[in-house]
Amino acid sequence: MCGIFGAICQGAVSNTLKALKLLEYRGYDSAGFAANRGDVIEICKTEGRIAALERLAQGVAETDVAIGHTRWATHGAVCAQNAHPFLSPDGRFAIVHNGIIENYLDLKKYLGKKVFSSQTDSETVAYLLEKEYRGDVLQAVLRVAQMLQGSFAIAITAVNERKLYAIKNKSPLVVGFGEGAYLCSDIRCISRWANSVAVTPDGTVAEISPDGARFFRFDGSPVAVNFFTPEQGENVAETSGDFMLKEIYEIPRKLVLAKNGYFDSGGLNLPERRAGSFRKIYFIGCGTAYNSGLQVSAVARQWFGIDVTPVIASEFVYGNYPVDGHTLAFFISQSGETADTVRAVERVRAAGGYAYAVTNTASSSLTFACDRTVNICAGGEYAVASTKAYNCQLVTLTLLMLDVALGRGAISRQSYRYFLREMDSLPQAVMRALKSDDEITRLAEKIKDVSALFYIGRIADYPTACEGSLKLKEISYIHSEAYPAGELKHGALALMDSDVAVVAISTFDALSDKTASSVNEIAARGAMVITVSDRVFENSLPLIIPKVHPALAGIASVVPLQLLAYRTAKSLGRDVDKPRNLAKSVTVE
Repeated sequence: MCGIFGAICQGAVSNTLKALKLLEYRGYDSAGFAANRGDVIEICKTEGRIAALERLAQGVAETDVAIGHTRWATHGAVCAQNAHPFLSPDGRFAIVHNGIIENYLDLKKYLGKKVFSSQTDSETVAYLLEKEYRGDVLQAVLRVAQMLQGSFAIAITAVNERKLYAIKNKSPLVVGFGEGAYLCSDIRCISRWANSVAVTPDGTVAEISPDGARFFRFDGSPVAVNFFTPEQGENVAETSGDFMLKEIYEIPRKLVLAKNGYFDSGGLNLPERRAGSFRKIYFIGCGTAYNSGLQVSAVARQWFGIDVTPVIASEFVYGNYPVDGHTLAFFISQSGETADTVRAVERVRAAGGYAYAVTNTASSSLTFACDRTVNICAGGEYAVASTKAYNCQLVTLTLLMLDVALGRGAISRQSYRYFLREMDSLPQAVMRALKSDDEITRLAEKIKDVSALFYIGRIADYPTACEGSLKLKEISYIHSEAYPAGELKHGALALMDSDVAVVAISTFDALSDKTASSVNEIAARGAMVITVSDRVFENSLPLIIPKVHPALAGIASVVPLQLLAYRTAKSLGRDVDKPRNLAKSVTVE
């Protein structure tokens, strides 16, 4: 969840602060850096965002070795004492850490009656380094690595060392070289400084100097690691508004890129020996990524008779879901670093299934873990609440299912071409939906003070309801739930009164009468109803959307819900790009 960065270069402190601003999406409770001045390490850290750290750092002199951290709290309250970096008691070592040290209580017992300055699990690593140091920093790092249990990416700097050290296991860490040597949690971030990078394998210690890097297993045996040229990260331009709104308005253009990128990468491209052998398909992801799998599975079930199942990644890892050599699993993650999703890949591959990554980040942990990868081509997404990535996931996943259907003879070549033509109408439909922004702003004013919102829909409209509800709760902090519309009478109707509002999504003509009945039942209890549809329903506030192919409707109908969440949050004065308690990339289970 946290972001870490390390640099050996001219202006290491300035570059570390710049990097932490790019990494702030990973956590923004507190931040800090360590400036290595040779015989002493200076620590600068504070509660709050990177802007607060920049103000505090104005009196800090430059160095050519530094490590930095932006925090999403797991152990200990949000305060300066729990912010990273942490110094060893003798001042020899400073560390920053992303992940969780699961056995830190046992390690504290091993360390004896030490007085710790924080409530974190991370500080134990600095204390261990001091205890295990016997004149050789690398050997101390290796000994400490063997003691740790959990998921961790740890960056270490030591006095009188123009080097960086890292310990990596099940948390993202990239090493790179350009005009200096660097390490980082995010390949897109490090690519701004490095033109040659390597993804550090799990169970590895890295020793990094301006002359190169050496990698070792925890037992000290050397590991060969391949370097490659990364895709250059997009420039994060200053904007007069919020990234979330900018990213919503990018959706029409990104839909085109997602479709073209899919075919440019070779499409489905399964091994011939396996292409027709799958009997079960999983869509596995978390949060918004799970909702995209939920959406596409509802569409896919209408095309062919394979068992198609969407599963939340954290449930899949520990649930007894059947997997064998006839299983095809699509792993969906915007960042490609979602810990639960990567763990789920390991389970599928161990059981002989085929793992297919659908991600927005090339060279991420997910892409290395899976058998095949397709990029959704949404471009950098900097608001924590995902918007354009969801729409691009839907395009990519729909194309994947369309190819599966064609390959299995479930649809004809003519139907396939027709469907692609219908997909080409989506950008225009979304642009028309965006023109409702003024009306959406007025609706946001009506709902901002309700005690709760409910989103309802049937079949493929239900996943859209889930995503709309998720967006609202993420950034407005209003309690929100999604329900299959037919489930209202089985409990949720008891909550309907004048203090709640309901958003009903209806894009299927055959089910519109069912939606009308649900709207009337809700309105009769005094609740406000907003309908998102290409038709008008009585007893509701209509939000009209363009009509598109039913199998594609969720790609367009979710856009007004993204805007509604944004406008509601803005009217309540929320920080829409960095909502409380959340981070963009969830790298711990």
